[in-house]
Amino acid sequence: MNGHMSAVPLHATAIALAVDADGPLAGVLLLGPSGSGKSTLALAAIETCPFRRSALVADDQVAIAPGGAASAPEPLEGLIEVRGYGPARVPFVKSARLVAAFDRGLDAPRVPVIEIRSFAPGADLPVIPFRRAGAEAAAAHRLRVIVRQVLCGQIGEDPQDARP
Repeated sequence: MNGHMSAVPLHATAIALAVDADGPLAGVLLLGPSGSGKSTLALAAIETCPFRRSALVADDQVAIAPGGAASAPEPLEGLIEVRGYGPARVPFVKSARLVAAFDRGLDAPRVPVIEIRSFAPGADLPVIPFRRAGAEAAAAHRLRVIVRQVLCGQIGEDPQDARP
């Protein structure tokens, strides 16, 4: 794809996540080592979307352009690896502007320290630890709630019981 010439390639998964019924889709980057559940989380977020609008951007190979737009190499567009089956076609979009990254390789404490990491020129994203044993059933829902908060400018606040 010609747009990938200046893009930064990354082993990751990217989705365009709907956080409401009609607003713009939010680009979400899922990071972590092989087998950490990036594709599984992406598939869950797409398939359980209450608005039926979330879509895959890229699975396994993500190109991040300057400014933060994620895309997939053309041969991989619309394909996601379903563990135990192989590549499968799912709803997809050609690109999405990334708003946050979630690291499946980092344990998610109750209130994590969120770092800002540069993925490409003009693509500085909050990186949120997102591995939590026993919480996989709610992972796609947690993802949607956190992205909604990021879009509202709330990144890493104190827990409720720490407030006066």
